[in-house]
Amino acid sequence: MNKFWHDIKIIVTVFFLMVSSVAVTLWIVREVNVFSPPELGPAGSQSVGPAQLMRVSAYCPCKKCCGKWADGITASGKPAVGLIVAAPPNIPFGTILDVPGYGICAVWDRGGAITGNRLDVLFPTHEQAKQWGVQYLMVKVVK
Repeated sequence: MNKFWHDIKIIVTVFFLMVSSVAVTLWIVREVNVFSPPELGPAGSQSVGPAQLMRVSAYCPCKKCCGKWADGITASGKPAVGLIVAAPPNIPFGTILDVPGYGICAVWDRGGAITGNRLDVLFPTHEQAKQWGVQYLMVKVVK
């Protein structure tokens, strides 16, 4: 590859990283050693594993968010109140997560669009859920 195309490749790469915060986050995460020893979580509790990059969206118990399941009850049968997470089926009910900016919370719900590396955090109102938006965060399993 000649110098001209090499320089163009560098410029395009830098531009892409500057424009897309998600790309920057993913690029930085690839550089993290995921086999590092567990870190201490809140109140000195030990994390079960390394933090994992997750797409974290938000919902509330309204009809816009939950459709016909907007009855205030989670998929596990618990009331939809407090710090609750909807997670994919591979994360068991009762799993405790540390979601930055949201807090220490429990998986008590599921969702049709919640697959792979996605989570949905519960808020009491639709406005609060909209304010959260979609965030890409390093989430830890605490217990």
